[in-house]
Amino acid sequence: MIEYIFLVLFFIFAGIEIFSEYKDIKKIEYLTKPLLMPLLILFYTFGVIETTSINNVDWLIIVALIGGCAGDIFLMLENEEKWFLFGMVAFLINQLFYIISFFLSISDITNFTSWGFFLLGPAILILVFTVPRFIKKTEDMKIPVLVYLGAILLMHIAAIFRLAEFAGLPFVLVYVGSISFIFSDACIAVNKWAGEFTNARLIIMTTYILAQFYITLGLLLTANL
Repeated sequence: MIEYIFLVLFFIFAGIEIFSEYKDIKKIEYLTKPLLMPLLILFYTFGVIETTSINNVDWLIIVALIGGCAGDIFLMLENEEKWFLFGMVAFLINQLFYIISFFLSISDITNFTSWGFFLLGPAILILVFTVPRFIKKTEDMKIPVLVYLGAILLMHIAAIFRLAEFAGLPFVLVYVGSISFIFSDACIAVNKWAGEFTNARLIIMTTYILAQFYITLGLLLTANL
């Protein structure tokens, strides 16, 4: 039951973090934001151990969430321009380890049904609507941005291919989480290069937190199958 303690703490700190983003209170953000991914790691790890055994813990997911934690820290530091590329690299690690984990969890990819490709629709719409608004303004960051966009889209595709192995909540949560991740990152790019929009930080952080939570919960349920 200890995993539920970490889950409650996660939501408490997530709520405080979202509030601090909305009110732009940096001191609170510095306290809460770095704690979110470690709490998800503890929730996932102890959740797997409680219901199965430590042997079923997917350490690729742990590394992915560590990458997310590093990205969180880099993106909240002062002098954002200096640290933005480091944050992007950290989140690239996050995406790459998700990709590896998702694909390795599929024992027979030929079970994937072709209608599953229709599930790409929402993510494609998000990218089609947002990428043209900022990509020309990224200048010397264009290649890193395109590499990251390719990685997060591949992560989403890998989440869809999990349909060959899983159904129900273990699939749906990871799928929805991957869409939320794309939406959050697209909002970051639009806000950074195309001009700030109303409540951008609130929207970005809320969708990001939900993305990491949904993916983690979906993978925890997967481990319990």
